[in-house]
Amino acid sequence: MADVSTAPPPVFNRLAAWAAPVLYTALSVAALLAVWEGLIRVLDVPLWLVPKPTDFLARLVTDAGLIAGHALATSITILMGFGLGVVIAVPLALIIVSVGPLERGLYPVIVFLNIMPKTVIGPILIVWFGIGPLVSALIVFLMCFFPILVDSMSGFRAVDPRLAYLTRSMGATPWQAFRLVRLPASMRYIVAGMKIGIVKAVEGVIIAEFIASNAGLGFMIMQASGFMDLTLMFAGLIAAALVALVFNGAMSLAEGLLMPWARHAV
Repeated sequence: MADVSTAPPPVFNRLAAWAAPVLYTALSVAALLAVWEGLIRVLDVPLWLVPKPTDFLARLVTDAGLIAGHALATSITILMGFGLGVVIAVPLALIIVSVGPLERGLYPVIVFLNIMPKTVIGPILIVWFGIGPLVSALIVFLMCFFPILVDSMSGFRAVDPRLAYLTRSMGATPWQAFRLVRLPASMRYIVAGMKIGIVKAVEGVIIAEFIASNAGLGFMIMQASGFMDLTLMFAGLIAAALVALVFNGAMSLAEGLLMPWARHAV
């Protein structure tokens, strides 16, 4: 009689591979918070100096409406700035790579704008546009634009030129060659730049809201600091970390949608 295999089904293996890192991360965070709570209680550290995790985690519940509203404003700002960065950076990268003199003339200007501190640009944007989500979105755009541009340029350069000759010899139009060959071949680099860009966007949005917004988690944290409300400040930081996790997860899903062939690669 043939042996009956007891190996788990492939779906179970995929679920286990996805759940294991999440479980390990949750256990690590829980252990850290438990140690934090214990040290604060043993050392009797006052609330105004360092709050206990139970104190600021409770604010996530008692002030859920306030925090959720500011988290939504922060998420919209990230979407606006990051979306603008992708829409401008990817086509610009293609244009720069395709026109040599443009790269020599424009690229140094872009590098100069990238190395300029965004906290310096912020007050200038406030003078031009006033305080509001638009300025925050522009600062986020400046934060994520450069890595998307550079990686996209690397991707468009990395395409084997022989593929272009092959597609032309087969009668493909320039648009067909771009859509079916050049863009898919460059997508690995473009997605890599987008993954760096979303990290920069999440990092920059809080700084932007510190200096140039009247809504968002950064704005809420600044308001809480004015009232010395440390529990709300820490709750805002936790909420900001959760927003970052959501956007990083969304970027991982987008990678699978933009490069479905990568999921089947050996």
